[in-house]
Amino acid sequence: MNEDNNNNFILVDEDKPKEKKWKKVVKLLLIVAIVCSFAMNGYVFYNVITSSDDTTSSVTNKGTVKQVNYDVKTDTTSVVDKVSDSVVGVVVYQNTSNNIFGFSDDNSSSSSESQSGSGSGVVYDQTGKYTYIITNHHVIDGANKVQVVFSNGEYVDAEVVGSDEYSDVAILRCQPSFDVTVIDLGDSDLLDKGETVLAIGSPLGIQYSGTVTQGIVSATDRTVSVDLNDDNVDDWDMNVIQTDAAINPGNSGGALVNMKGELVGITNMKFSDESVEGMGFAIPINDVITVAEQIRTNGKVSHPVIGISGVSLNDYSSYELQRYGVKVSVDEGIYVVKVTSDGAASKAGIQQGDVIVKLDGKDITTYKSFLTALYSHKAGDTVKVVVNRSGTEKTIEVTLQEK
Repeated sequence: MNEDNNNNFILVDEDKPKEKKWKKVVKLLLIVAIVCSFAMNGYVFYNVITSSDDTTSSVTNKGTVKQVNYDVKTDTTSVVDKVSDSVVGVVVYQNTSNNIFGFSDDNSSSSSESQSGSGSGVVYDQTGKYTYIITNHHVIDGANKVQVVFSNGEYVDAEVVGSDEYSDVAILRCQPSFDVTVIDLGDSDLLDKGETVLAIGSPLGIQYSGTVTQGIVSATDRTVSVDLNDDNVDDWDMNVIQTDAAINPGNSGGALVNMKGELVGITNMKFSDESVEGMGFAIPINDVITVAEQIRTNGKVSHPVIGISGVSLNDYSSYELQRYGVKVSVDEGIYVVKVTSDGAASKAGIQQGDVIVKLDGKDITTYKSFLTALYSHKAGDTVKVVVNRSGTEKTIEVTLQEK
């Protein structure tokens, strides 16, 4: 406070110089903050526009997130590219009569070939002028004409070299006028449970040819019983690979490949039931090639024969056996209905009415067990057959013949 000459007091603000200094400091700090903010934004913007083509960066309240761009081509698509041209469609035709009574008219054609079904196949060899294709026996069974449909859409007439119903393998050959791709063969003995596999074929018809499904090997060396003559009785045990890759009608004869693009199996059936899914089967390629070599050499697969016609006793009730005049003292075994003249059984002394109960030490209880035991041998082998004849068992040595 100051006093003037008139003794009046004048109030003086002694803090005013300090206030001016504080405002200067605040202004300076604001300028520094703004400059730093611009510098930080510039740094972030520079990093964004100078990042590589493979990555982009964005700043979020959680930090920096990198988004990686990648090529969508995978191992699976590479395998499909490699093998697709080796998988073909197989179209089969049968003769159909135009005359409802089934007899011919000399003045007109009474029958024609019409498509009766289709399946799949795999080009596995090319020798000389012929291209060889694997498919299933049940695909071409009963066909009068077969055509192969290649991946380029071309239909080529094919010849059935031979087939075998027990292994369900058939070999076709044809002469396409264009280049074809032969698939690489793998080793089915090296397959592991859980290994990724692809099934390729023509499910539901040629219009869906080249369909690819993916799965794993669910089991190796699986044994599946099959009915060969559609009598609802299992006739044969087949060794197969089980997979959960989708397999549908029309896939039969198609390829099961590993992730190297190698053929490891020929798809041939699935377990069909409302309560089951993902149970498809394929014949191991090692088994297929063994059969294929026999077919190409001999036109067929050699199976041993014993020279009888027989029925399994457990397929009939005691009433049915009595009705047909079959008198036996056992419940299981193969009842010999007929002995082939000059056949192996006839030469060895097996008689009509005998019941085969053992073959080389293996119990024979069903027709399937009989065939399994018989086909474990080859033509020329001598086997011990135990028959029940009027309640007494006899052991007879039989030298098997070739079918």
